[in-house]
Amino acid sequence: MPHMEMKFKYQMQKEDKNKAKNELAGYLKSSTYLDLKPEIAMQIAKRLVKNKQMLDNKLSNIKLSILSNFNLDFIKESIEFCLYQRGLNATIITCDYGTMITELINPKSQNYNFQPEYILIWPTYRDITKFDEGPRKEVSFWSSLWKISKKKNIKIFQVLFDKPPFLHIKDLNNKKNIDLCTHISYTNAELQKKYKNNISFISIEKLQIHIGSKEWHDQRVYNLCKQPFSLNAVPSISHFLSSNIAGMLGKYKKVLILDLDNTLWGGEIGDLGVDNIILNRETSEGESYINFQKYIKELHSAGVILAVCSKNNMRTAKEAFSKHPEMILKLDDIACFVANFNDKASNITYIKKFLNIDFDSFVFVDDSRIECEWVKNNIPDVSVVNLKGDPSYYINELDRHGFFTKEKITKEDKNRIKSYKAIREIEKIKKNNINLEAFLKSLNPILILESVSSFTIDRIEQLILKTNQFKLNNSIYDKKYIKNNKNNILAFRFKDKLNDYGIVVVLVYETSKEVLYIKNWVMSCRVFQRNIEFAIIQLIKKIAKIRSCKKIKLELVKLKKNKVAMEALKKMNAKESKVSSIYDINIDSNLKSDLIKIKNIKKVLENGK
Repeated sequence: MPHMEMKFKYQMQKEDKNKAKNELAGYLKSSTYLDLKPEIAMQIAKRLVKNKQMLDNKLSNIKLSILSNFNLDFIKESIEFCLYQRGLNATIITCDYGTMITELINPKSQNYNFQPEYILIWPTYRDITKFDEGPRKEVSFWSSLWKISKKKNIKIFQVLFDKPPFLHIKDLNNKKNIDLCTHISYTNAELQKKYKNNISFISIEKLQIHIGSKEWHDQRVYNLCKQPFSLNAVPSISHFLSSNIAGMLGKYKKVLILDLDNTLWGGEIGDLGVDNIILNRETSEGESYINFQKYIKELHSAGVILAVCSKNNMRTAKEAFSKHPEMILKLDDIACFVANFNDKASNITYIKKFLNIDFDSFVFVDDSRIECEWVKNNIPDVSVVNLKGDPSYYINELDRHGFFTKEKITKEDKNRIKSYKAIREIEKIKKNNINLEAFLKSLNPILILESVSSFTIDRIEQLILKTNQFKLNNSIYDKKYIKNNKNNILAFRFKDKLNDYGIVVVLVYETSKEVLYIKNWVMSCRVFQRNIEFAIIQLIKKIAKIRSCKKIKLELVKLKKNKVAMEALKKMNAKESKVSSIYDINIDSNLKSDLIKIKNIKKVLENGK
């Protein structure tokens, strides 16, 4: 083949690969997977699984085993795609049809040979085994299947039972005189009540209702290939399960950015004035906006940070929040309020800088397709929802994506918004060139060392899972590890005159051979710029000396997101050692840390003696 022809063919292959890569990346960034035809969605998922290596993958890698008694071949790749969309690069294995229980109870099974970090156990109503003996026996049976997995420290995601499709059949031979649906309801409730602190449960019944029983139970498909649901349901089921798994692993969105006109109310406030916007209970349209605000208020109560990004005059936009009697959302609910006539991508960039939160934690909603496309093209890491048509369906348009799904809501989640008032005060001080250090000291900041307990363990695990910007590396620790190593885990609550921020810092360490090794250190973005890290490193030095350590070492894996941690280490004069990513901190150097007092440290210092 002539040289020019070979060169042309190579160039064409290269262009085809780049085209395929860009197309696949576009689907991954898009939130429209649920809207694709099922056969196309499954083809795209298959393409991802085959071509992951050509993508710029900087995601968290996980090993997941999915165990069920039905055929998983048609949904495995779709789940893998949806997890990838959520920031998890999953290596997945599935078991053969009908082998779920043997895979769980045999320590030498294919499942355990794979050495998964996580197992998704996915039974259906067909797997009910103790119907005649009652829900307690059912719960006892299923909890017995977890023993080996728990012993191997594998995190379990347990799908709760779905409901059978029968409308009129009641099992009269049941000794407890209850029908199968009632038995399943009791079993699901008892499983969650008894084991919610050890097992992560996924309630599938609400998805079953949403999809509809005919799609959920497709007997013809089951007879053909032993898959219980229709192919039409595959994208929705994959998306739902992935949202739950990702949320339980800290991969959920933190910020909801709201347009105003025709999003929170009908009409344009700049033209109509605050008294004439559509926001009332007398019309279906007006009530739709009220209901949408109620839904957003519930998200906010669960810890979702709200921001406003509107093309409006600031004063006019704020009037609706302060003066309109039907407004559910108030100005105090909004962490960052931006209303001007700049383009929305630029304003969202400002919001990112103000909140100290990465773009991939943002969801932006707007009724304008043009604004949505502009943000998508300029900030592809932001998830965008275009609210189209009748506002009666706005709640569903946002809710179906499961952006804010998480396993538990902590006290810190509920109180998060208050901390942004302090951030606003700090920003004002910076702009006015007032002495920031003096101002911060005047707030009487205090760090309080919290012990690991049933009251704090959920928040400690959550903070380690979800923190990105101040995080030394990707090491994560579950509740079992935290309990077993509580004497080497430091969790700090932060308070000042403006707010109690809750537990915002967790540091995991160990000591051996005269070295104190910081295994990981995370800090919430809400308390950046408060000099907390310097107070904590001085405490670590005290602990090191008490434990007769001569060195302090840590591992910093340089990632795109943890530049804040890198900058902090520079200020602490941490030096990179000969071993890549390992840093040394001088145990004798002193850093200015008198701005913050630390309480409750007596016990941790005495433990080192």
